Amino acid sequence: MALFRFKVSDSSGKLSELLIEGDNQSDATRRLQRRGLMPVEFLGQGSIADKRGGLFAKKLNVVDFTERLVPLLEANIQLERALTIVGEDQDNPVLTKTSAELRQGLHEGRKLSDLVRERSHVFPPLYAGVVEAGEEAGALPQVMGELRNFLSESQELKSFIVSASIYPAFIAVSGLVMLVFVLGVIVPRFASALTGAGIESTATELLLSLSGFLQNYWWLLLLLLGFFGYLLAQLRHESGVIRKSYDRWILRVPLAGQLVRHANLARLCRTMAILMRSGVHLLNTVVIANRVVQNSEIRRSLQELSGELRQGQRISAALAKSPYIPSLMLRMIAVGEETGAVESMLERVAERYETELRRLIKRLLSLFEPLVIILLGLGVGLIVLLMFMAMMDMQAGV
Repeated sequence: MALFRFKVSDSSGKLSELLIEGDNQSDATRRLQRRGLMPVEFLGQGSIADKRGGLFAKKLNVVDFTERLVPLLEANIQLERALTIVGEDQDNPVLTKTSAELRQGLHEGRKLSDLVRERSHVFPPLYAGVVEAGEEAGALPQVMGELRNFLSESQELKSFIVSASIYPAFIAVSGLVMLVFVLGVIVPRFASALTGAGIESTATELLLSLSGFLQNYWWLLLLLLGFFGYLLAQLRHESGVIRKSYDRWILRVPLAGQLVRHANLARLCRTMAILMRSGVHLLNTVVIANRVVQNSEIRRSLQELSGELRQGQRISAALAKSPYIPSLMLRMIAVGEETGAVESMLERVAERYETELRRLIKRLLSLFEPLVIILLGLGVGLIVLLMFMAMMDMQAGV
């Protein structure tokens, strides 16, 4: 859907500008009218950047928002009043703004799930489905509590991955900066001193060649950095050719492929468990759960899942058609179907893969750290050896 910008008038006659999604301008106008808003002027099409508030705009911390809201709902405080309390934090303008928008929508008679669904750039895909299930069951505090636990565990896993990657990344970046400094600053002065003294040797020529390459072709390094930056930007576009090719390739890499599979399957099972426990219909569950799968190749293999379920197949049988679903996971889900405990079995599968994911990350980093140190050591050692050989040549010449 596209984004459209309108100047609208509410029931009190107050004018404001609003971005709304729609298939076209007429569809967007109908959506506004269903919300009780009167379009006054069409201001043109908007963009995702407009909706997000710009490239560098702060984003809502959904986990923090949920953790603040749930205790208030569990204390039987009315939803609109709870959002008012959540939005009173003056130190968090994004939280205040989002709470005010949601409260205004509730005041207009709309459901929280619809308001969340309209803010898909802020809230994850399963959020609206879980909230809607809680609204229909009249158990919003309990369902939101399950959602809070899920989001907290997901954030904890993400924090573990980030914190575990900081040290090796720091070593790699620091080592590269050191190599560039040595080749670009120290080596030229050292080699110039040797050349000025009339010392010509193979070691001196190699040092000058390395330093000269860096000084003459520094633009090539910047070009390579720009190319890698372009690739990283393309990897953010899930429908792009580069992202799809990367997702297929990474699954075939021995250790990294395992890591990607475990991460995506854990998210899939954890999401399905919370949605099913919240009372979301099975077909809606698989559609929403498939959206949280980040690897496009795995997601593609699960696209026919809802169709298989409509034909009466069991979850385990439908999942078996994906080549990326392990047999152990299928057996555990099949046992859950037989015992009527699919939700708890999905949770156990998610916990198993999350534990395995942490183990794989530690194993990968245990291989990566020494590899980086060895490569940097070889680079620095080669330069030091060449400098030492040049000094020996100078002493021999003297």
